[in-house]
Amino acid sequence: MNAIEIHGAGVSFGEKTLFADVTFSVPRGQCVGLTGLNGAGKTTLMKAIAGLQELSAGTIAVSKGSRVGYLAQQHRAEGAHTVYEEAKKSFDALFRAEDDLRRLEEAMARENADLTLLGEQYQKAQDRFDRLGGYGWESRLQGVLKGLGLTEDKWEQPVSLLSGGEKTRLALARLLLDQNDILLLDEPTNHLDIDASQWLTDFLARFDGTVLLISHDRYLMDKLCAGVAQIENGRLRFYKGNYTEYCRKWEEECRAQEKRYNKQQDEIKRQRAIIARYRSFNREKSIRAAESREKALARMELVDAPETHDELRLKFNCFRPSGGDVLTIRNITKRYGERTLFAPFSASVKQGQRIAVLGANGTGKTTLMDILRGTLAPDGGTVTRGVNVDIGYYEQTHRDFMGRENVMDMVWAGNRDLTQTEVRSRCAAMLFFGEDVFKEGRVLSGGERARCALARLSVSGANTLFLDEPTNHLDMDSREVLEDALERFEGTILAVSHDRYFINRLFDTLWIVRNGVVTEFKGSYDEFLQAERGNAEEAAPVNKTQLARARAKERDAREQAKKKKQALREKEAQIEQAEREKAVLEAYFADPSHYTDGETMQKKQEAYRAVCAKIERLTEEWMEESE
Repeated sequence: MNAIEIHGAGVSFGEKTLFADVTFSVPRGQCVGLTGLNGAGKTTLMKAIAGLQELSAGTIAVSKGSRVGYLAQQHRAEGAHTVYEEAKKSFDALFRAEDDLRRLEEAMARENADLTLLGEQYQKAQDRFDRLGGYGWESRLQGVLKGLGLTEDKWEQPVSLLSGGEKTRLALARLLLDQNDILLLDEPTNHLDIDASQWLTDFLARFDGTVLLISHDRYLMDKLCAGVAQIENGRLRFYKGNYTEYCRKWEEECRAQEKRYNKQQDEIKRQRAIIARYRSFNREKSIRAAESREKALARMELVDAPETHDELRLKFNCFRPSGGDVLTIRNITKRYGERTLFAPFSASVKQGQRIAVLGANGTGKTTLMDILRGTLAPDGGTVTRGVNVDIGYYEQTHRDFMGRENVMDMVWAGNRDLTQTEVRSRCAAMLFFGEDVFKEGRVLSGGERARCALARLSVSGANTLFLDEPTNHLDMDSREVLEDALERFEGTILAVSHDRYFINRLFDTLWIVRNGVVTEFKGSYDEFLQAERGNAEEAAPVNKTQLARARAKERDAREQAKKKKQALREKEAQIEQAEREKAVLEAYFADPSHYTDGETMQKKQEAYRAVCAKIERLTEEWMEESE
């Protein structure tokens, strides 16, 4: 059964059609991802499903009785109440159910209460209370808040005083705590650090409902999605499998499309050459042959040309190799007031090594990077740089790209030995064409600043790259280009990142900054999770499809338990009814006057033996079924 059914959906704004004839479904209990270029219509389609955007054509149907929760990209909690009070609102229905239980308990305690009727009402109220979460609501609430990075020191803080990112996390917490059957999530990992993103991934993997997901978080898409719907040029195509499988199938489809197109274009050129040759003969027979081939060409069903997009071209070159020892770190420490960011930490960085620095927001990752590249002094310990180590730095805030300098000058600053032609060529490779190179930094978008910063870094010739959140502000295609370039890079890389897909793909050494301590782990991010949890099965990649069958079994088990409980209640009622029939017969036998009617007495005795046998049989069945 499908949770969401979309048939022929289209949205137009004036003469512009955003998308048309969109038809696909989201099966109940599965996660489906929505992908496509910015502006393709992903968010608009999600709003239409949520009932916040009217369709120009087609229909959208959500399964009857389903509760739908929608998280927009800029969705933020607001109000003067506290964080804890805001999150607690998700349990209003539970609190009403608890009030009903207390009211029924008071009614049952009164004299002359109809205990049978009140007992039935109480059982229904108890079932509803349990279904809504029961007495475990508080631990669930606290677990979600902590999981999303809203720690106890924030709980009594007014919502109005939270940062924009914290308000978004609180809105997400409300959504996850609500009893929703369908979750529509638009960039849910925005404003989440790596720990909170992993917690959300695990939460959604266990979620028993349906998820429609828009996200640039490729790790999240990879672990959860059973299918990916791609919107491109106003059309939607659906691919089974997770994000990695979607990418593979999409690339195969593009190559096949290009091959079919080129083959047909070659055939069209061949036919046109033959037609031209026939016509050059200028004879009746050859002209008829030319016309026949022209008609055949006109009837030919043309293969669409492959979709083309301007793509980044990125390459990092080292002007010279560094020595084998890039950095030697001995007992470095850093404190701010009474707070220790990290206790004495020692390590060595070798040439060609790829190290990712992980940790929650505010743990000191960027501070550690600043100390290692020599722009901040440690409170203790030393950092020794090796021979011929040339460091290139990518800063996540892009402070150097927000002034009045234009794009070309900012890129040129990375290497003054380049000619103007070489700089313009590098700018074009990063999608700054024509007059774009004269745009000032202060008017650039976040994505443009990121591309400009990468362009400058790529011409610097550095053999050691320090990267602070390099995939921020990049779309999925651009992230892939960056990763390909870094894979080919022959130097050393240290990166701070929350992008788990990026970390998994490129890095084999992790430095984890946590609780004032930096620890080193040799391995990928998934291997780190496995080691953290101490259970290979639990840490294995979580896929929504892989869990669907297990969740179905759990639902069946709950349903069977419910049916068994109902059957036991019905058996108990049958036993009580038989006991009442037995008591009536025993009362009949206690009256001596009834023995004068021998025929009736014989029937009553047969009925008595039958009801006693029935009670014995029902009791045995009840005992067997209750085990």
